[in-house]
Amino acid sequence: METLVIGWDAATSRHLSQFDLPFWESLSEKGKLLPEYPFDKAGYISSANAWTTISTGAPFSEHGMLGFVYGPYSGHQLAGSIQYLATQTWLPPLIRRILIGRVMGALGAGTKGEKGDKVNSTNISYKRFWEYTEGDGLIYGLPLTYPIWETNGVVVSGIPAPKFEEASNPVVYPEQLEETVYDGGDAGYYVEKESPVNDPSVSERPYCDQHLQRMEANAEKYVELYEKTSPEREFEVGFLMLRGLDDIMHATEDTSIIRDAYELIDRVTREVVDAVDPETTLVLSDHGMRPASDYRPDKQMRMDHDTTQGVWGATDSFELERHTDVTPAILDRLQIDCEVPKKRDSTDTVTSALENEVIHERLEDLGYA
Repeated sequence: METLVIGWDAATSRHLSQFDLPFWESLSEKGKLLPEYPFDKAGYISSANAWTTISTGAPFSEHGMLGFVYGPYSGHQLAGSIQYLATQTWLPPLIRRILIGRVMGALGAGTKGEKGDKVNSTNISYKRFWEYTEGDGLIYGLPLTYPIWETNGVVVSGIPAPKFEEASNPVVYPEQLEETVYDGGDAGYYVEKESPVNDPSVSERPYCDQHLQRMEANAEKYVELYEKTSPEREFEVGFLMLRGLDDIMHATEDTSIIRDAYELIDRVTREVVDAVDPETTLVLSDHGMRPASDYRPDKQMRMDHDTTQGVWGATDSFELERHTDVTPAILDRLQIDCEVPKKRDSTDTVTSALENEVIHERLEDLGYA
């Protein structure tokens, strides 16, 4: 494999020097990774927005993925004024978050909380980075990859795909690999325990420990998939999402738990890199985290997204600054010279009925809905 990208969802700049992280420290190139305007100034961004921009190279104004809960963003006559207000740093962070995440969504893409259509892979009209390559991609857990479409390589759906046993559409491509991924183990991103975000009486440690187990299981499953499929495929690029940091830091500010999460993600990343042995490794986060406002009425968030604290680190120079830089930089590393972003052919996408209520419940589990 030429380039392996590993997502440390919510890895935070100010945390990375606080803990003993030998793999992270071994990366020779590092920097901050910030979203585009207005999200950089507003201080908040959804993972749906961030990872879509990162994986397509298309800005939000083109791909329209504001968040998981709202439908595709279609704009509004007040959008400019809302964005301006959301970038005014004299306003409290909570107000700016509400303006950019909720008011824009409610005016431009439907009403929060309705169990109607949610965004999914069929709403993204742009190619993802592996679709530009002649070889295959091994893509695991990238958000908004459900329902799966026919593509070059192996793809395991990320959030907000339903659980494997609840899905009416394939969650893995090729479909025959579903049994390899979901064989009764801990692979996947949803935990069974109630979240402290939804119920403050729930103990933080057992919930967070389940997310730690999920991260380790997903890393092991990525290696298993690579070893099972690489003899018959020529993987050019890979992606593995390790999103447990995000879920854990939404649920706790306990330093010992957060340390455990960073140390685990650092260790399992080293294990994946050693097993896959890519020529180049890139680690990045979609945003960082900060203490949540005490005035949030809807959820018991301990920490919330912070657009000023996203990071990247790599074995070679990628010269990244913004989310929109990532896909062009990956393609440049692969010596692929082409226009980015580029629309998919309409026949590339599989459209089918989705189990919206199930997906909504999964988003509630994660604190998004």
